[in-house]
Amino acid sequence: MEEIKRLYNQWQHLASPLFFVTGFLFDVMTLGRVDEALNFIVLLFYLFMSFLFFCIDFGAVKIPSGRWKRKVIEYQDEIFHFCQGALLSAFTLFYFKSASGAYSFIFMSLLILLLLVNELEIIKKRGVLIKSIFFNLTLMSFLLVYIPLPFGQVGLTVFITALTLYLLMAFAISKFFMSTKIDREEIKKIWIIPAVSFFFLFLFLRLFKLIPPVPLSIETAGIYHSVEKKYPAYHLSHQRKWWRFWHHSDEHFSYRSGDKVYFFTRIFAPRGFKDQVFVKWMKYTGSSWHQSDRIPLNIIGGRGKGFRGYTYKSYITPGEWKVTVETKGGIEIGRLGFDVVPEKGEDLTKERVFTEVIDD
Repeated sequence: MEEIKRLYNQWQHLASPLFFVTGFLFDVMTLGRVDEALNFIVLLFYLFMSFLFFCIDFGAVKIPSGRWKRKVIEYQDEIFHFCQGALLSAFTLFYFKSASGAYSFIFMSLLILLLLVNELEIIKKRGVLIKSIFFNLTLMSFLLVYIPLPFGQVGLTVFITALTLYLLMAFAISKFFMSTKIDREEIKKIWIIPAVSFFFLFLFLRLFKLIPPVPLSIETAGIYHSVEKKYPAYHLSHQRKWWRFWHHSDEHFSYRSGDKVYFFTRIFAPRGFKDQVFVKWMKYTGSSWHQSDRIPLNIIGGRGKGFRGYTYKSYITPGEWKVTVETKGGIEIGRLGFDVVPEKGEDLTKERVFTEVIDD
């Protein structure tokens, strides 16, 4: 035991980052669907524990005298960072699934920035402020992920509801701090300013469509020569030369007159979701992308492997194309690029018919 304590004291400066990363990895390995009750309970527990240990560090909550008081004080930073690592890993994964690369990159950049800032010595001396920043981020993320579930849809109204609830909770917490003996200037600096800053930051990101539409996400998507529904399966046909092993569908579409180009996708939506998304077909003209079609797709949540749907174009011209899936508010969920080339008569591999069976 003494040897363990000696090693801990020697490497104590790495303890908080280590517990943060441990919490992150733990959640990566155990995280399930966003609409699972156990996930909600566990994340809510992490959020509560984070708030409790933030309050202890801030002086708003006093630890009762007893045998565990010294242990709690000694390891409060590690416990807080473990909970925050688990929360941020969960929300990062939810955001990552719900966004195209550019959108998820913004959230990941924010996470990485916080990790780097947390390692600066000048910031470590203001540990309670860093805890406030982390807690505000995870509280906001928790609300943005879970508030859409009872509404059964995503959109600006749902986002404003989550943002309003966050502001009310931040106000209630500030009132709680003011009921303690903490100096009001400290409350303003440590809690009110970070909370208000996060409110305007997320409002800005949403107005410019930089917040991914959690909890919707694209499970899979592809371009095909034909899509045939034979309940409970879809038969997806595509042609592919043997050396294009990295393609999973007709991303290099060999086109002849009369062909239809099909876009098939599986979209994850939680139980109780009934919403509408749009499949947008766009072609690159040499200088910019131009929209060809924007086709609505009604989705119903609850399927374990996602809601299945498809659209198609009857007339298409050779060139560089992409299909994007977006919400009614124009926030992108995912995209797929492909090329259309005239068939030149060379031998193609046999047309492969893939049958996907997804149970409810």
